[in-house]
Amino acid sequence: MKKLLFTCLLLTLFALPQVSQAVNKSFYFTTSDGVQLYVRMAGEGKPCLFIHGGPGSWTKYFYALGGDVVEQDMTMIYVDQRGCGRSSSSETKDYSLARMVKDFEELREHLGYDKWTIMPHSFGGTIATEYAYQHPKRVNAAIFVNSTLYLPDALESYITNGARLLGKPESEFRKTGGSIGEALNGVAYQLNQQNLMYKMMYPKKEMFDQMNAVMDTTLNWDFGSNVWNFSEYEQDFTIKSASLKMPVLVISGNNDLSVGPEHYKLFKFKNATYRPMDTGHCPYQEQTALFHQHVRAFMAKLK
Repeated sequence: MKKLLFTCLLLTLFALPQVSQAVNKSFYFTTSDGVQLYVRMAGEGKPCLFIHGGPGSWTKYFYALGGDVVEQDMTMIYVDQRGCGRSSSSETKDYSLARMVKDFEELREHLGYDKWTIMPHSFGGTIATEYAYQHPKRVNAAIFVNSTLYLPDALESYITNGARLLGKPESEFRKTGGSIGEALNGVAYQLNQQNLMYKMMYPKKEMFDQMNAVMDTTLNWDFGSNVWNFSEYEQDFTIKSASLKMPVLVISGNNDLSVGPEHYKLFKFKNATYRPMDTGHCPYQEQTALFHQHVRAFMAKLK
């Protein structure tokens, strides 16, 4: 009789739903080519890889400025990309898109996840789209936060909006025979000189100051210094987005002048929910509660 009761108790315990444990740890993961990636895991629930922007920034700007609210719903995996933040540089200067994608896939295998959600921000949208395109069976869902999928379009928007803020014609920056990079640099320089740079990302300067306070001048910027040597980052990823079938949440900012408030309209995802917000480039910082509401509602619908 006791044996029967014990057996029933075991069956009952195993039948109970498994409750995920909260995670809070950081470590370095070594890639197959010897680069050490800084990884921070926090939260509980389904795994979600955060893919930061820049190019060349780091993950802290997201979780330190309100983005950590999503840790209530997911286990967030924050990775400083190779040559970025607290991660080491590539000795061979391999910052190719293929290598970036491989880094994430190697980390997924190391962590033992069959699938995960991906959450790119800003320039991270290019890498995230390529990752999902190359490994669709490994992506449960995607949350694109003010993301760039076609860099030339975003840069054109930056120049147009920057010139408007400066009260100057675009022709002043678009010299005959000049590159888009030269025009961009000219706009950025004058925005800095006139203390107007914050308006490209935020409606309020204090939020721009908060973001800058999170940045660290000792950060590794090797990827940011070498990214333009790899033309594949400038391809039109909206074309590849048309082949992605996983559920996608697209959050954009109606006042995001750095990517362009209309940029998200170029996306071609098959199964997307669009949530424009009255923010600039960082909705997780500017309207944290509403940002969380959109993410939580989206995640609740996933199987």
